Amino acid sequence: MSDIKLGNKILVTSALPYVNNVPHLGNLIGSVLSADAFARFMRINGKEVLFVLGTDEHGTTTEVRAMEEGLTPKELVDKYFVIHKNIYDWFETSYDCLGRTSSEANAKITIDIFNDLYKNGFIIENTITQLYSEKSKKFLSDRFVEGECPFCHALGARGDQCDSCGKLLEPNELINPVSKIDGTKPILKETKHLYIDLPKIEPDLMKWYNTTKSKWSNVAVGITEHWLKQGLKERCITRDLEWGIKVPLEGWDNKVFYSWFDAPIGYIGITIESIGDEWKNWWMNQDVTLYQFMGKDNVPFHAIMFPAFLIGTKKDYKLVNYLASTDYLNYEDKKFSKSKNIGVFGNDAKETGICADVWRYYLFRVRPETGDTQFVWDDFGSKVNNELVGNFGNFINRVVSLDEKFFELKKPKGSKKELIESVKPLIEEYKNLFTEARIRDALIKANEISALGNKYLQDKQPWITIKTDEALAAATIAECIDFSKLLAVIYYPFVPKGSEKIWQMLGEKENIVNVGINGAFSGVREETKLTKVGILFEKLEQKSIEEFKQKFSGERK
Repeated sequence: MSDIKLGNKILVTSALPYVNNVPHLGNLIGSVLSADAFARFMRINGKEVLFVLGTDEHGTTTEVRAMEEGLTPKELVDKYFVIHKNIYDWFETSYDCLGRTSSEANAKITIDIFNDLYKNGFIIENTITQLYSEKSKKFLSDRFVEGECPFCHALGARGDQCDSCGKLLEPNELINPVSKIDGTKPILKETKHLYIDLPKIEPDLMKWYNTTKSKWSNVAVGITEHWLKQGLKERCITRDLEWGIKVPLEGWDNKVFYSWFDAPIGYIGITIESIGDEWKNWWMNQDVTLYQFMGKDNVPFHAIMFPAFLIGTKKDYKLVNYLASTDYLNYEDKKFSKSKNIGVFGNDAKETGICADVWRYYLFRVRPETGDTQFVWDDFGSKVNNELVGNFGNFINRVVSLDEKFFELKKPKGSKKELIESVKPLIEEYKNLFTEARIRDALIKANEISALGNKYLQDKQPWITIKTDEALAAATIAECIDFSKLLAVIYYPFVPKGSEKIWQMLGEKENIVNVGINGAFSGVREETKLTKVGILFEKLEQKSIEEFKQKFSGERK
Protein backbone atom coordinates (compact mmCIF):
# COMPACT_ATOMS: atom_id res chain seq x y z
CA MET A 1 0.00 0.00 0.00
CA SER A 2 1.17 3.51 -0.78
CA ASP A 3 1.86 5.64 2.31
CA ILE A 4 0.80 8.81 0.49
CA LYS A 5 -2.34 10.22 2.10
CA LEU A 6 -4.48 11.97 -0.47
CA GLY A 7 -6.96 14.73 0.16
CA ASN A 8 -9.98 15.12 -2.07
CA LYS A 9 -8.45 18.06 -3.96
CA ILE A 10 -5.43 17.19 -6.12
CA LEU A 11 -3.37 20.02 -7.61
CA VAL A 12 -1.17 18.92 -10.52
CA THR A 13 1.48 21.00 -12.29
CA SER A 14 3.64 20.29 -15.31
CA ALA A 15 6.99 22.07 -15.50
CA LEU A 16 6.57 25.11 -17.73
CA PRO A 17 8.64 24.58 -20.89
CA TYR A 18 10.53 27.45 -22.45
CA VAL A 19 8.15 28.85 -25.03
CA ASN A 20 10.87 29.69 -27.57
CA ASN A 21 11.25 26.26 -29.14
CA VAL A 22 9.17 23.26 -30.16
CA PRO A 23 9.04 20.59 -27.40
CA HIS A 24 10.44 17.15 -28.30
CA LEU A 25 9.20 13.78 -27.07
CA GLY A 26 11.56 13.86 -24.09
CA ASN A 27 10.17 17.23 -22.98
CA LEU A 28 6.63 15.94 -23.36
CA ILE A 29 7.00 12.73 -21.33
CA GLY A 30 9.17 14.39 -18.68
CA SER A 31 6.45 16.77 -17.60
CA VAL A 32 3.39 17.50 -19.76
CA LEU A 33 2.18 13.97 -20.58
CA SER A 34 3.16 12.56 -17.19
CA ALA A 35 1.13 15.26 -15.45
CA ASP A 36 -1.75 14.63 -17.84
CA ALA A 37 -1.89 10.87 -17.22
CA PHE A 38 -1.72 11.48 -13.49
CA ALA A 39 -4.49 14.11 -13.59
CA ARG A 40 -6.69 11.75 -15.63
CA PHE A 41 -6.05 8.94 -13.15
CA MET A 42 -6.99 11.10 -10.19
CA ARG A 43 -10.23 12.10 -11.92
CA ILE A 44 -11.26 8.47 -12.53
CA ASN A 45 -10.27 7.80 -8.92
CA GLY A 46 -12.95 10.21 -7.75
CA LYS A 47 -10.76 13.21 -6.90
CA GLU A 48 -11.31 16.89 -7.66
CA VAL A 49 -8.38 17.84 -9.88
CA LEU A 50 -6.83 21.09 -11.06
CA PHE A 51 -4.15 20.53 -13.71
CA VAL A 52 -2.00 23.60 -14.42
CA LEU A 53 0.05 23.88 -17.60
CA GLY A 54 1.68 26.79 -19.38
CA THR A 55 4.75 28.31 -20.95
CA ASP A 56 7.83 30.00 -19.45
CA GLU A 57 8.14 33.17 -21.51
CA HIS A 58 10.72 35.44 -19.87
CA GLY A 59 14.49 35.31 -19.69
CA THR A 60 17.54 35.59 -21.85
CA THR A 61 16.58 32.62 -24.02
CA THR A 62 13.55 34.52 -25.24
CA GLU A 63 15.54 37.67 -26.03
CA VAL A 64 18.25 35.65 -27.80
CA ARG A 65 15.74 33.69 -29.89
CA ALA A 66 13.78 36.86 -30.74
CA MET A 67 17.00 38.50 -31.89
CA GLU A 68 17.79 35.47 -34.07
CA GLU A 69 14.32 35.48 -35.66
CA GLY A 70 14.10 39.25 -36.12
CA LEU A 71 11.11 39.56 -33.79
CA THR A 72 10.36 41.40 -30.58
CA PRO A 73 10.22 39.14 -27.50
CA LYS A 74 6.43 39.67 -27.34
CA GLU A 75 6.02 38.66 -30.98
CA LEU A 76 8.17 35.60 -30.42
CA VAL A 77 6.29 34.32 -27.36
CA ASP A 78 2.94 34.93 -29.04
CA LYS A 79 4.10 32.87 -32.02
CA TYR A 80 5.44 29.94 -30.00
CA PHE A 81 2.60 29.85 -27.47
CA VAL A 82 0.23 28.92 -30.30
CA ILE A 83 2.65 26.18 -31.42
CA HIS A 84 2.86 24.79 -27.88
CA LYS A 85 -0.91 24.89 -27.36
CA ASN A 86 -1.53 23.09 -30.65
CA ILE A 87 0.93 20.34 -29.68
CA TYR A 88 -0.57 19.88 -26.20
CA ASP A 89 -4.08 19.78 -27.65
CA TRP A 90 -3.08 17.24 -30.31
CA PHE A 91 -1.59 15.00 -27.62
CA GLU A 92 -4.96 15.15 -25.78
CA THR A 93 -3.62 17.06 -22.78
CA SER A 94 -6.50 17.59 -20.32
CA TYR A 95 -5.31 20.80 -18.64
CA ASP A 96 -7.73 22.83 -16.54
CA CYS A 97 -5.57 25.96 -16.60
CA LEU A 98 -3.35 26.89 -19.54
CA GLY A 99 -1.46 30.14 -19.36
CA ARG A 100 1.72 32.16 -19.71
CA THR A 101 4.28 33.62 -17.35
CA SER A 102 4.14 36.90 -19.29
CA SER A 103 0.55 37.52 -18.14
CA GLU A 104 -0.47 40.45 -15.94
CA ALA A 105 -1.74 37.98 -13.35
CA ASN A 106 1.70 36.42 -13.04
CA ALA A 107 3.41 39.81 -12.86
CA LYS A 108 1.13 40.81 -9.98
CA ILE A 109 1.56 37.64 -7.90
CA THR A 110 5.33 37.64 -8.56
CA ILE A 111 5.59 41.20 -7.27
CA ASP A 112 3.39 40.32 -4.26
CA ILE A 113 5.66 37.40 -3.34
CA PHE A 114 8.78 39.52 -3.87
CA ASN A 115 7.39 42.28 -1.65
CA ASP A 116 6.72 39.74 1.12
CA LEU A 117 10.26 38.37 0.83
CA TYR A 118 11.66 41.91 0.86
CA LYS A 119 9.56 42.92 3.88
CA ASN A 120 10.63 39.78 5.76
CA GLY A 121 14.33 40.46 5.23
CA PHE A 122 15.08 37.70 2.71
CA ILE A 123 16.13 40.01 -0.15
CA ILE A 124 19.61 41.52 -0.11
CA GLU A 125 21.54 43.78 -2.48
CA ASN A 126 24.97 42.86 -3.79
CA THR A 127 27.35 44.67 -6.10
CA ILE A 128 28.89 42.14 -8.44
CA THR A 129 31.26 42.03 -11.35
CA GLN A 130 29.44 40.99 -14.50
CA LEU A 131 30.33 40.42 -18.13
CA TYR A 132 29.73 43.49 -20.28
CA SER A 133 29.87 43.95 -24.04
CA GLU A 134 31.64 47.19 -24.91
CA LYS A 135 30.45 46.89 -28.49
CA SER A 136 26.75 46.49 -27.61
CA LYS A 137 26.97 48.67 -24.46
CA LYS A 138 25.11 45.95 -22.57
CA PHE A 139 25.53 43.67 -19.55
CA LEU A 140 25.39 40.05 -20.67
CA SER A 141 22.92 37.98 -18.70
CA ASP A 142 23.23 34.17 -18.61
CA ARG A 143 22.28 32.96 -22.12
CA PHE A 144 23.72 36.00 -23.87
CA VAL A 145 27.11 34.44 -23.23
CA GLU A 146 28.65 31.03 -23.92
CA GLY A 147 32.00 29.45 -23.10
CA GLU A 148 33.79 26.54 -21.50
CA CYS A 149 32.27 24.97 -18.37
CA PRO A 150 34.60 25.47 -15.36
CA PHE A 151 33.54 22.10 -13.92
CA CYS A 152 33.43 19.54 -16.76
CA HIS A 153 35.16 21.75 -19.39
CA ALA A 154 32.50 21.10 -22.01
CA LEU A 155 32.37 23.75 -24.73
CA GLY A 156 29.16 25.65 -25.43
CA ALA A 157 28.12 25.94 -21.77
CA ARG A 158 25.63 28.75 -21.24
CA GLY A 159 25.98 31.50 -18.69
CA ASP A 160 23.27 29.98 -16.50
CA GLN A 161 23.80 26.22 -16.80
CA CYS A 162 26.00 23.58 -18.40
CA ASP A 163 23.90 20.99 -20.23
CA SER A 164 26.75 18.48 -20.13
CA CYS A 165 27.16 18.22 -16.35
CA GLY A 166 24.00 20.01 -15.17
CA LYS A 167 25.80 22.56 -12.98
CA LEU A 168 24.08 25.91 -12.51
CA LEU A 169 26.50 28.70 -13.42
CA GLU A 170 27.00 32.43 -13.30
CA PRO A 171 28.15 34.02 -16.59
CA ASN A 172 31.50 35.20 -15.22
CA GLU A 173 32.38 31.62 -14.18
CA LEU A 174 32.72 30.57 -17.83
CA ILE A 175 36.18 30.06 -19.31
CA ASN A 176 36.82 32.10 -22.50
CA PRO A 177 33.30 33.60 -22.65
CA VAL A 178 31.93 35.07 -25.89
CA SER A 179 28.94 37.38 -26.37
CA LYS A 180 26.09 35.82 -28.34
CA ILE A 181 24.95 39.29 -29.36
CA ASP A 182 28.04 40.46 -31.21
CA GLY A 183 30.65 37.67 -30.94
CA THR A 184 33.13 39.79 -28.99
CA LYS A 185 34.97 38.89 -25.81
CA PRO A 186 33.25 40.73 -22.94
CA ILE A 187 34.94 42.64 -20.14
CA LEU A 188 34.14 42.59 -16.41
CA LYS A 189 32.20 45.55 -15.02
CA GLU A 190 30.49 46.24 -11.69
CA THR A 191 26.68 46.29 -11.41
CA LYS A 192 24.20 45.81 -8.57
CA HIS A 193 21.62 43.02 -8.26
CA LEU A 194 19.09 41.63 -5.81
CA TYR A 195 19.59 38.23 -4.21
CA ILE A 196 17.38 35.88 -2.24
CA ASP A 197 19.00 34.94 1.06
CA LEU A 198 18.61 31.16 0.83
CA PRO A 199 20.90 30.46 3.85
CA LYS A 200 18.50 32.47 6.02
CA ILE A 201 15.50 30.43 4.78
CA GLU A 202 17.40 27.12 4.85
CA PRO A 203 16.41 25.98 8.40
CA ASP A 204 12.69 26.23 7.62
CA LEU A 205 13.27 24.72 4.18
CA MET A 206 15.10 21.74 5.68
CA LYS A 207 12.38 21.20 8.27
CA TRP A 208 9.76 21.05 5.52
CA TYR A 209 11.90 18.91 3.22
CA ASN A 210 12.51 16.26 5.87
CA THR A 211 8.76 15.83 6.38
CA THR A 212 7.97 15.31 2.69
CA LYS A 213 10.99 13.77 0.91
CA SER A 214 9.88 10.16 1.51
CA LYS A 215 7.11 10.74 -1.03
CA TRP A 216 9.39 12.05 -3.80
CA SER A 217 10.88 10.15 -6.72
CA ASN A 218 14.41 8.84 -6.14
CA VAL A 219 15.98 11.13 -8.72
CA ALA A 220 14.32 14.17 -7.11
CA VAL A 221 15.64 13.22 -3.66
CA GLY A 222 19.14 12.54 -5.00
CA ILE A 223 19.44 15.90 -6.75
CA THR A 224 17.95 17.85 -3.84
CA GLU A 225 20.23 16.27 -1.25
CA HIS A 226 23.26 16.92 -3.44
CA TRP A 227 22.36 20.62 -3.38
CA LEU A 228 21.67 20.68 0.33
CA LYS A 229 24.93 18.94 1.21
CA GLN A 230 26.85 21.63 -0.66
CA GLY A 231 25.10 24.28 1.43
CA LEU A 232 22.67 26.82 0.01
CA LYS A 233 24.05 30.13 -1.19
CA GLU A 234 22.53 33.52 -1.88
CA ARG A 235 21.17 33.47 -5.43
CA CYS A 236 20.66 36.40 -7.76
CA ILE A 237 17.02 36.99 -8.74
CA THR A 238 17.44 39.98 -11.10
CA ARG A 239 18.86 40.45 -14.58
CA ASP A 240 19.87 43.29 -16.89
CA LEU A 241 17.21 42.64 -19.50
CA GLU A 242 14.39 44.55 -21.13
CA TRP A 243 11.93 41.65 -21.39
CA GLY A 244 10.53 40.49 -18.05
CA ILE A 245 8.75 41.57 -14.89
CA LYS A 246 10.17 44.88 -13.67
CA VAL A 247 11.58 45.04 -10.15
CA PRO A 248 9.11 47.17 -8.09
CA LEU A 249 11.72 49.14 -6.14
CA GLU A 250 12.82 52.72 -6.63
CA GLY A 251 16.11 52.89 -8.51
CA TRP A 252 15.75 49.38 -9.93
CA ASP A 253 13.59 50.14 -12.95
CA ASN A 254 16.35 49.01 -15.34
CA LYS A 255 16.25 45.47 -13.91
CA VAL A 256 13.81 42.60 -14.35
CA PHE A 257 13.34 39.42 -12.34
CA TYR A 258 15.36 36.43 -13.42
CA SER A 259 13.06 34.00 -15.24
CA TRP A 260 13.63 31.23 -12.72
CA PHE A 261 12.16 33.51 -10.06
CA ASP A 262 8.89 34.25 -11.83
CA ALA A 263 8.57 30.94 -13.75
CA PRO A 264 7.62 28.66 -10.82
CA ILE A 265 5.44 31.41 -9.39
CA GLY A 266 3.82 31.15 -12.82
CA TYR A 267 1.84 28.11 -11.66
CA ILE A 268 0.00 30.41 -9.28
CA GLY A 269 -0.25 33.22 -11.84
CA ILE A 270 -1.71 30.87 -14.46
CA THR A 271 -4.23 29.60 -11.91
CA ILE A 272 -5.27 33.16 -11.04
CA GLU A 273 -5.59 34.02 -14.74
CA SER A 274 -7.79 30.95 -15.28
CA ILE A 275 -10.08 30.81 -12.22
CA GLY A 276 -9.74 34.21 -10.54
CA ASP A 277 -10.27 34.43 -6.79
CA GLU A 278 -10.79 30.66 -6.55
CA TRP A 279 -6.99 30.27 -6.76
CA LYS A 280 -6.68 30.49 -2.99
CA ASN A 281 -8.79 27.34 -2.60
CA TRP A 282 -5.90 25.52 -4.28
CA TRP A 283 -2.69 27.41 -3.51
CA MET A 284 -3.49 28.52 0.05
CA ASN A 285 -5.30 25.38 1.21
CA GLN A 286 -3.35 22.82 3.23
CA ASP A 287 -6.00 20.14 2.55
CA VAL A 288 -4.87 20.11 -1.10
CA THR A 289 -2.36 17.47 -2.23
CA LEU A 290 0.15 18.99 -4.68
CA TYR A 291 2.00 16.88 -7.24
CA GLN A 292 4.59 18.54 -9.50
CA PHE A 293 5.97 16.81 -12.62
CA MET A 294 9.27 17.68 -14.30
CA GLY A 295 12.49 16.42 -15.83
CA LYS A 296 15.50 16.12 -13.55
CA ASP A 297 17.04 19.37 -14.82
CA ASN A 298 14.15 21.25 -13.19
CA VAL A 299 14.43 19.64 -9.75
CA PRO A 300 16.51 22.40 -8.04
CA PHE A 301 13.99 25.06 -9.01
CA HIS A 302 11.04 23.06 -7.62
CA ALA A 303 12.68 21.38 -4.63
CA ILE A 304 14.61 24.37 -3.30
CA MET A 305 13.92 27.70 -5.03
CA PHE A 306 10.12 27.69 -5.31
CA PRO A 307 9.49 26.31 -1.80
CA ALA A 308 12.00 28.83 -0.41
CA PHE A 309 10.15 31.71 -2.08
CA LEU A 310 6.84 30.59 -0.60
CA ILE A 311 8.24 29.81 2.86
CA GLY A 312 9.90 33.23 2.90
CA THR A 313 6.56 35.02 2.45
CA LYS A 314 5.47 33.63 5.86
CA LYS A 315 2.04 33.07 4.35
CA ASP A 316 0.05 29.85 4.12
CA TYR A 317 1.04 28.84 0.58
CA LYS A 318 0.72 25.21 -0.43
CA LEU A 319 4.09 23.45 -0.82
CA VAL A 320 4.65 20.39 -2.96
CA ASN A 321 3.75 17.01 -1.43
CA TYR A 322 5.10 14.79 -4.19
CA LEU A 323 7.85 15.93 -6.51
CA ALA A 324 7.73 13.53 -9.46
CA SER A 325 10.87 13.84 -11.55
CA THR A 326 12.05 11.73 -14.46
CA ASP A 327 15.46 11.10 -15.91
CA TYR A 328 16.01 11.82 -19.62
CA LEU A 329 14.44 10.19 -22.65
CA ASN A 330 17.09 10.14 -25.37
CA TYR A 331 16.66 9.31 -29.04
CA GLU A 332 18.29 6.22 -30.57
CA ASP A 333 21.44 6.67 -28.40
CA LYS A 334 21.58 10.38 -29.28
CA LYS A 335 20.27 13.61 -27.82
CA PHE A 336 17.26 15.29 -29.40
CA SER A 337 18.40 18.19 -31.57
CA LYS A 338 16.12 20.38 -33.69
CA SER A 339 19.06 22.03 -35.46
CA LYS A 340 20.57 18.66 -36.42
CA ASN A 341 17.19 17.11 -37.31
CA ILE A 342 17.68 14.39 -34.70
CA GLY A 343 14.59 13.03 -32.99
CA VAL A 344 10.85 13.53 -33.09
CA PHE A 345 9.41 16.85 -31.93
CA GLY A 346 5.79 17.57 -31.05
CA ASN A 347 4.81 18.86 -34.47
CA ASP A 348 6.63 15.96 -36.18
CA ALA A 349 4.54 13.39 -34.30
CA LYS A 350 1.33 14.79 -35.75
CA GLU A 351 2.73 14.78 -39.28
CA THR A 352 3.65 11.06 -39.16
CA GLY A 353 -0.03 10.11 -39.35
CA ILE A 354 0.37 7.94 -36.22
CA CYS A 355 -2.44 8.80 -33.79
CA ALA A 356 -1.76 10.56 -30.48
CA ASP A 357 -2.84 7.53 -28.42
CA VAL A 358 -0.11 5.39 -29.99
CA TRP A 359 2.56 8.00 -29.23
CA ARG A 360 1.24 8.39 -25.71
CA TYR A 361 1.26 4.64 -25.11
CA TYR A 362 4.90 4.21 -26.09
CA LEU A 363 6.12 7.30 -24.26
CA PHE A 364 4.49 6.11 -21.04
CA ARG A 365 5.86 2.63 -21.66
CA VAL A 366 9.46 3.94 -21.77
CA ARG A 367 8.99 6.78 -19.27
CA PRO A 368 12.43 7.26 -17.64
CA GLU A 369 11.40 6.62 -14.04
CA THR A 370 14.55 4.88 -12.74
CA GLY A 371 17.24 6.04 -15.18
CA ASP A 372 17.64 7.44 -18.67
CA THR A 373 15.74 5.58 -21.40
CA GLN A 374 15.73 5.62 -25.19
CA PHE A 375 13.15 6.23 -27.87
CA VAL A 376 13.92 3.43 -30.34
CA TRP A 377 11.82 3.03 -33.48
CA ASP A 378 12.05 -0.77 -33.58
CA ASP A 379 11.02 -0.95 -29.93
CA PHE A 380 8.21 1.53 -30.65
CA GLY A 381 6.85 -0.82 -33.31
CA SER A 382 7.29 -3.90 -31.14
CA LYS A 383 5.59 -2.52 -28.03
CA VAL A 384 2.71 -0.94 -29.93
CA ASN A 385 2.05 -4.02 -32.07
CA ASN A 386 2.51 -6.66 -29.36
CA GLU A 387 1.07 -4.83 -26.35
CA LEU A 388 -1.29 -2.01 -27.30
CA VAL A 389 -2.67 -3.71 -30.41
CA GLY A 390 -1.93 -7.36 -29.62
CA ASN A 391 -3.09 -7.35 -26.00
CA PHE A 392 -5.52 -4.53 -25.16
CA GLY A 393 -6.84 -3.82 -28.65
CA ASN A 394 -7.04 -7.52 -29.50
CA PHE A 395 -9.16 -8.33 -26.44
CA ILE A 396 -11.69 -5.59 -27.21
CA ASN A 397 -11.86 -6.59 -30.88
CA ARG A 398 -12.38 -10.30 -30.08
CA VAL A 399 -15.15 -9.56 -27.58
CA VAL A 400 -17.07 -7.33 -30.00
CA SER A 401 -16.63 -9.79 -32.88
CA LEU A 402 -17.88 -12.74 -30.80
CA ASP A 403 -20.84 -10.76 -29.48
CA GLU A 404 -21.75 -9.69 -33.01
CA LYS A 405 -21.45 -13.24 -34.35
CA PHE A 406 -23.50 -14.97 -31.67
CA PHE A 407 -25.68 -12.34 -29.98
CA GLU A 408 -26.29 -9.61 -32.59
CA LEU A 409 -24.19 -7.05 -30.68
CA LYS A 410 -26.40 -7.26 -27.57
CA LYS A 411 -24.92 -7.94 -24.17
CA PRO A 412 -26.16 -11.41 -23.21
CA LYS A 413 -27.28 -12.46 -19.74
CA GLY A 414 -25.31 -14.50 -17.26
CA SER A 415 -22.39 -12.36 -16.12
CA LYS A 416 -21.55 -12.91 -12.47
CA LYS A 417 -18.68 -10.40 -12.75
CA GLU A 418 -16.24 -13.11 -11.69
CA LEU A 419 -13.54 -11.86 -14.05
CA ILE A 420 -13.80 -8.29 -12.79
CA GLU A 421 -13.81 -9.42 -9.16
CA SER A 422 -10.71 -11.56 -9.74
CA VAL A 423 -8.58 -8.55 -10.71
CA LYS A 424 -9.53 -6.29 -7.79
CA PRO A 425 -6.17 -6.85 -6.03
CA LEU A 426 -4.37 -5.89 -9.26
CA ILE A 427 -6.52 -2.77 -9.56
CA GLU A 428 -5.40 -1.76 -6.07
CA GLU A 429 -1.78 -2.24 -7.13
CA TYR A 430 -2.46 -0.12 -10.24
CA LYS A 431 -3.93 2.64 -8.06
CA ASN A 432 -1.00 2.56 -5.65
CA LEU A 433 1.52 2.78 -8.50
CA PHE A 434 -0.26 5.82 -9.92
CA THR A 435 -0.48 7.44 -6.49
CA GLU A 436 3.31 7.09 -6.25
CA ALA A 437 3.60 8.63 -9.76
CA ARG A 438 5.09 5.39 -11.10
CA ILE A 439 3.22 5.86 -14.34
CA ARG A 440 5.24 3.42 -16.45
CA ASP A 441 4.71 0.69 -13.87
CA ALA A 442 0.99 1.50 -13.70
CA LEU A 443 0.77 0.97 -17.47
CA ILE A 444 2.59 -2.35 -17.18
CA LYS A 445 0.05 -3.33 -14.49
CA ALA A 446 -2.83 -2.35 -16.80
CA ASN A 447 -1.30 -4.59 -19.49
CA GLU A 448 -1.12 -7.42 -16.96
CA ILE A 449 -4.82 -6.97 -16.17
CA SER A 450 -5.72 -6.88 -19.88
CA ALA A 451 -3.72 -10.07 -20.50
CA LEU A 452 -5.88 -11.86 -17.91
CA GLY A 453 -8.91 -10.94 -20.01
CA ASN A 454 -7.32 -12.54 -23.07
CA LYS A 455 -6.40 -15.62 -21.04
CA TYR A 456 -9.94 -15.91 -19.67
CA LEU A 457 -11.39 -15.70 -23.16
CA GLN A 458 -8.94 -18.25 -24.51
CA ASP A 459 -9.55 -20.66 -21.62
CA LYS A 460 -13.36 -20.42 -21.84
CA GLN A 461 -13.48 -20.63 -25.68
CA PRO A 462 -17.09 -19.41 -26.11
CA TRP A 463 -16.86 -19.97 -29.88
CA ILE A 464 -16.70 -23.69 -29.06
CA THR A 465 -18.98 -23.91 -26.00
CA ILE A 466 -21.74 -22.09 -27.94
CA LYS A 467 -22.30 -25.35 -29.81
CA THR A 468 -23.15 -27.34 -26.65
CA ASP A 469 -23.95 -24.82 -23.91
CA GLU A 470 -25.27 -21.48 -25.15
CA ALA A 471 -25.84 -20.15 -21.62
CA LEU A 472 -22.21 -20.77 -20.68
CA ALA A 473 -20.98 -19.09 -23.86
CA ALA A 474 -23.33 -16.16 -23.22
CA ALA A 475 -22.05 -15.79 -19.66
CA THR A 476 -18.44 -15.82 -20.87
CA ILE A 477 -19.03 -13.08 -23.43
CA ALA A 478 -21.07 -11.07 -20.92
CA GLU A 479 -18.18 -11.31 -18.43
CA CYS A 480 -15.81 -10.04 -21.12
CA ILE A 481 -18.08 -7.13 -22.01
CA ASP A 482 -18.11 -6.10 -18.35
CA PHE A 483 -14.32 -6.48 -18.29
CA SER A 484 -14.06 -4.23 -21.37
CA LYS A 485 -15.69 -1.45 -19.37
CA LEU A 486 -13.09 -1.79 -16.62
CA LEU A 487 -10.24 -1.83 -19.15
CA ALA A 488 -11.58 1.31 -20.83
CA VAL A 489 -11.37 3.13 -17.49
CA ILE A 490 -7.91 1.96 -16.41
CA TYR A 491 -6.39 2.68 -19.85
CA TYR A 492 -8.04 6.11 -19.97
CA PRO A 493 -5.02 7.96 -18.47
CA PHE A 494 -2.78 6.53 -21.20
CA VAL A 495 -4.93 6.31 -24.36
CA PRO A 496 -7.96 8.54 -23.73
CA LYS A 497 -9.35 8.52 -27.28
CA GLY A 498 -9.23 4.72 -27.45
CA SER A 499 -10.96 4.45 -24.08
CA GLU A 500 -13.67 6.87 -25.18
CA LYS A 501 -14.24 4.75 -28.31
CA ILE A 502 -14.75 1.67 -26.14
CA TRP A 503 -17.11 3.70 -23.95
CA GLN A 504 -19.14 4.58 -27.04
CA MET A 505 -19.05 0.94 -28.18
CA LEU A 506 -20.48 -0.19 -24.83
CA GLY A 507 -23.36 2.28 -25.05
CA GLU A 508 -22.36 4.05 -21.84
CA LYS A 509 -24.26 7.31 -21.42
CA GLU A 510 -22.48 8.76 -18.39
CA ASN A 511 -19.06 10.36 -18.75
CA ILE A 512 -16.19 7.90 -18.26
CA VAL A 513 -14.62 10.17 -15.63
CA ASN A 514 -17.83 10.35 -13.60
CA VAL A 515 -18.18 6.56 -13.63
CA GLY A 516 -14.52 6.09 -12.76
CA ILE A 517 -12.78 2.99 -11.47
CA ASN A 518 -15.30 2.17 -8.75
CA GLY A 519 -18.27 2.59 -11.08
CA ALA A 520 -16.69 0.37 -13.72
CA PHE A 521 -17.12 -2.66 -11.46
CA SER A 522 -20.89 -2.41 -11.98
CA GLY A 523 -20.44 -3.72 -15.51
CA VAL A 524 -22.64 -3.09 -18.55
CA ARG A 525 -26.42 -3.36 -18.45
CA GLU A 526 -27.85 -6.59 -19.88
CA GLU A 527 -29.41 -6.32 -23.34
CA THR A 528 -27.35 -3.18 -24.03
CA LYS A 529 -26.86 -2.80 -27.76
CA LEU A 530 -23.16 -2.48 -28.58
CA THR A 531 -21.90 -0.28 -31.41
CA LYS A 532 -19.00 -1.19 -33.65
CA VAL A 533 -16.42 1.60 -33.63
CA GLY A 534 -13.79 0.17 -35.95
CA ILE A 535 -10.14 -0.57 -35.23
CA LEU A 536 -8.97 1.03 -32.00
CA PHE A 537 -5.26 1.17 -32.84
CA GLU A 538 -3.48 0.54 -36.14
CA LYS A 539 -0.42 -1.72 -36.23
CA LEU A 540 2.83 -0.05 -37.22
CA GLU A 541 4.29 -1.45 -40.43
CA GLN A 542 8.02 -2.17 -40.54
CA LYS A 543 8.37 -0.24 -43.80
CA SER A 544 6.99 2.91 -42.17
CA ILE A 545 9.21 2.42 -39.13
CA GLU A 546 12.31 2.25 -41.34
CA GLU A 547 11.24 5.40 -43.20
CA PHE A 548 10.70 7.35 -39.98
CA LYS A 549 13.96 6.07 -38.52
CA GLN A 550 15.79 7.49 -41.53
CA LYS A 551 13.81 10.74 -41.62
CA PHE A 552 14.55 11.69 -38.00
CA SER A 553 18.12 10.37 -37.81
CA GLY A 554 19.83 13.64 -38.71
CA GLU A 555 21.30 12.01 -41.80
CA ARG A 556 19.18 14.06 -44.14
CA LYS A 557 17.30 17.33 -43.94
